[in-house]
Amino acid sequence: MDIQLRALSSISVLLILILGVWFFKHIGLLKEEHGPVCATLVTKVTLPALIFLSLIHADLKWGHGMMVILLMGVSIVCLGLGRLIAWAFRLHGPAVAPVILTTGFSSSSVLGVALISELFPGNKQAVVDTVVISGLGMAPLVFTLGTMIAQYYGETASTPQERRKAALDYFRSPIFCALVAGFALANVTNHDNSIIHSILDGLRVVSAGNTLLVLLSVGLLLQLHNFKGIIALAACVAFVNLIVMPMLILLPAHSMDLAHWEIEVLILEGAMPAIMVPVVLCEAYGADGRLAAKLVLSTLAVSIFTIPAIFLLRGLL
Repeated sequence: MDIQLRALSSISVLLILILGVWFFKHIGLLKEEHGPVCATLVTKVTLPALIFLSLIHADLKWGHGMMVILLMGVSIVCLGLGRLIAWAFRLHGPAVAPVILTTGFSSSSVLGVALISELFPGNKQAVVDTVVISGLGMAPLVFTLGTMIAQYYGETASTPQERRKAALDYFRSPIFCALVAGFALANVTNHDNSIIHSILDGLRVVSAGNTLLVLLSVGLLLQLHNFKGIIALAACVAFVNLIVMPMLILLPAHSMDLAHWEIEVLILEGAMPAIMVPVVLCEAYGADGRLAAKLVLSTLAVSIFTIPAIFLLRGLL
């Protein structure tokens, strides 16, 4: 299957699932008040378990340091552009965080192992390295800086002092504890030990529900009837997230000593739509989760057109 078709297929599935949750809410099978519950479960339970498992099994190598640094640097630049967009639209308080987060963070979950397998059939190392690069280049920023941004602009913190305290509260959160524990225990834990093996199996069961809970959070917080009011805002966010980010990755990647597949992986990371975790973070920490859900859905829809354009441009270079 063509790599572009595979990416678009994955995005379409996510769109259908999110709209399916919204439909169940619309007919009363699900309730909007379930959204904050799902968001809390993600940030307190399933996401920490997923982070810990990802890090404890990761084969951390220094050889891909430049790729990780490039991905992080571009993401930080786009986060800054997101803050400028929020300023340009005169947004304040809880509405600022979703704009920043959806502008600066792309989704590696849409990429997936299957997508890289299609691009590099039989290259198992490419699949392994993709997981590590995306995990080190994007995930730590999402779980650290992303969480702090959501807390800083959350409605529970109204003064600058309260915002700083809310951001610092991140260092006591389950997400931060999972990051520290995962890095500390990576490659040193005896996974063959029966007790440790049982604990990890339990964490796998917990983490398996993360994607479902995130989709539920997005769908339950989504309000389609107010989309007209954010068309211009969503267009700016999508432009930076889907066009500017991969272009910022593409140009320096060609000047680095990288293999062909490494450049492709970096471009895929940047070309993907906004990650869905900010919806959960915004809802959990008092920022505007509903706006975040709309912006995520917007980038998902627009990426159907931008991904082929990015790969067409990639082929011309």
